[in-house]
Formats: sequence, structure tokens, C-alpha cells
Amino acid sequence: MHEDGIKLLDLMFKPGETICVSPDKYGWHSIPLETAKYGPITLVPPNPEHDFQHPHSDDLTLVALNPIHGFRQDANCTSYRNFLLELDVGDMDSQIEYIKNIRVPYSAMVFSGSKSIHTLVSLDQDLPSENVYRKFAEWTLAIATMADQNTKNPSRSIRIPGAYREPGKQQKLVEYRGPVSLYEFVAWLKDHPGCMPKERPKRTVSEKPDITMMPGWVASALVNGLDPTKGRNRQWFSIGVEFALQGYALDDILDLLSGYFVPDRDFTEREWRTTIESAYRYSHERKQ
Repeated sequence: MHEDGIKLLDLMFKPGETICVSPDKYGWHSIPLETAKYGPITLVPPNPEHDFQHPHSDDLTLVALNPIHGFRQDANCTSYRNFLLELDVGDMDSQIEYIKNIRVPYSAMVFSGSKSIHTLVSLDQDLPSENVYRKFAEWTLAIATMADQNTKNPSRSIRIPGAYREPGKQQKLVEYRGPVSLYEFVAWLKDHPGCMPKERPKRTVSEKPDITMMPGWVASALVNGLDPTKGRNRQWFSIGVEFALQGYALDDILDLLSGYFVPDRDFTEREWRTTIESAYRYSHERKQ
């Protein structure tokens, strides 16, 4: 791995942690930090019908923001300390200027190799929970309105500097500052009280959604993974139906289940969302 890539990974992670890296946009099983930096690397796909990959560490282009044990899912994050601001509007200089103008305390900037600046905020201490992480992520993005608003989840990926995403398009470390103190980050957030996320009431179809009534196979599938002998679409459809029948609104179902979904070559996030939406419509047709 390029020295700048190692530098970024050492900023983001602690010795002994496992992380999710990838040579492409798809999610693989986590590997030890030291293995990601120096190899040899074996990447295990979420679909057992697909082959393992053995990329060189120089070929790794993406790393999930936070430590993960297992496949790249929000539910598998083991610590919460890294945030991402991604800009792709305007040229590189204007993107950098925007980040500096909003005065966010940041740890590093990485050029994606295409058109985006990825700004990393790596805290000097872990946050206590995913709920706190998501609140801070939403707060940050409400301030940075020009940034991609879809980088709230803790398993989102950032580009690894030094790697080539394709021939002639190198990802580069634009600036390195080091860890951001939690105190400084929280102080910056509090300078924008109007952007603090408001408590949202639970959106439900019925008055009393009840997860305790969910069939046991649903929890098993979410915790242990889908049955590889059965179709993914069919299993996700059935899971979506069960949540809808218990009274969860579509937005809640998507929020809850997104942490367990891992995109694959032949089952993208868009296809997954379509499957859940179809399950939701189907369940309400059954209720009528």
C-alpha cells in the first residue's frame, strides 16, 4: 500500500482492529488492519457462490470509515470515531475552499481520483454509541449543506490515497492534519444550534408496532446472514413483509434494515430498496 494510504489507515484505526477494505464498490468481509496495509489479502464475498479475491494492498481503493467485524454493515461496526464529508460540486479548489469556510475541524482531505474531495473527521476518542454517531453525522451534514447528504452511516467508505481507481486516476492525499479532539468537534457543532437534529416522532402505520411478534427466522437472518441456498430477493421481500405487517412505516423499515444489507454485483442497493418497497406495498394489500 502507498505510504499515504498507510498514513490514513493509521489515523483512522487502532492496532488490532479489523476493517473492511475493497478494490471496488462492493462490500467484503473484514480483515485485520495490518493485513490490509501489507498483505497477503484474501477478501471473502457476502455471496458464497462468488469467488474469493486476492488483491494486492496497492489495489485497495476504499475503506469503510469505522472498524468492522464481519461484512460491511452498519450493524457490524465495533467503534464510532470517523466521519466523512464528500463534495462533488465545483472544482477541487472550490470544494476545499467550502470546507475551510464552514470551519469544520478535519483530519485529512483525499482527492477521489475523479471529481470529489473526501474530507475526514477522525476523533481522538470513540463515541459511546451508534445513536450518538448518527446524531453528530446528521448535525454535521445539516451544516455542510453542499456535501453529499447520504454519508450518515458509519460503514460508509472513503477513498484510500495513493491507489488508482482506474488507469491514470490516482487518489491523492491533499492535506493531513491528524486527529480532531472530541471537545473541538462538539464545540464546532454547538456553534450551529439551529442545525442540531430534532427528535423525530416514530412513524408508524399502526399504533403499536411489535417486534416481539416477529418470526424467529427474521432475527436469525439479520444476525447470522441470509440462507445462501435461497434467493436474496425472496428473503429480503419476506423480511420486509414481516416488518410491514407488524406496523412499521416504510421509512422505518428501510432505516432499520439498511444496517444489515451488503450490496453485491448482482444485487445493488437500488434493487434492495425496490424489493423492500414492493414488500411494503404487498403487505398493505393483504391488510385491505
